[in-house]
Amino acid sequence: MTQSVDRAVEALMYVASQPRSVGDVANRLGVHSTTALRILHTLHGWRLLDKRPDGTYRLGAAVVELGQRALESLDVREIAAPFMQQLHAATGETVHLAILENGHVIYIDKIESKHPVRMYSRIGLMAPLHCTGVAKAILAHLPPADVDRLLTSIDLEKHTPHTLTTLEALHADFARSRERGYAMDEEEHELGIHCVAAPILHADGGVAASLSVSAPAMRVPRERLMTFVDPLRQAVAGAAAELGRPST
Repeated sequence: MTQSVDRAVEALMYVASQPRSVGDVANRLGVHSTTALRILHTLHGWRLLDKRPDGTYRLGAAVVELGQRALESLDVREIAAPFMQQLHAATGETVHLAILENGHVIYIDKIESKHPVRMYSRIGLMAPLHCTGVAKAILAHLPPADVDRLLTSIDLEKHTPHTLTTLEALHADFARSRERGYAMDEEEHELGIHCVAAPILHADGGVAASLSVSAPAMRVPRERLMTFVDPLRQAVAGAAAELGRPST
């Protein structure tokens, strides 16, 4: 039974990246095509997968429903919502909320910029650990050994000329983030987009989530971006207080 469940979950996660054929899944799982078909048929029956006209499978509607229910069950998302609204009202720019989950930093909420030129992101998307503000704000407040474990498990890809790609440079950046109370993405993930981000801390000092404000550098120069730091600090402090952390 355990092996069957493992195979079904692996098949589901494999199809999540892009539509897959029965043969693709069979090769991935190392099983006969009839076994792969049986697994896919079961997942399709539960609406976890959808069968396309060309015979390949993609994620089904039930996955979206489950994902939405999971997001709704995250207390930090509900707690942070009014503070995200305040931050958005103060800046007019894109506001993100992210959490660390199973070694990945994931966007769990977003408020779009009021302006026509916006950055691309979506709820449920994983944020690269080494070059996004939300991720760096979280990693800056984790134990160094945990940070090294997370960063050595990924490719420190150089997305732009500004991306930090060594552990030494990243640890130095995290130290600056802790000292000033916020992290920055200075066009490190995407050219033309910069942001400030800060952690929402639990009462025990652990990281519950992070908030960021992102904007196009062409419209919002660095000097104006820095004016977002105070409303950002107020937002994360408010959310942290709701989580039981005393105000400072």
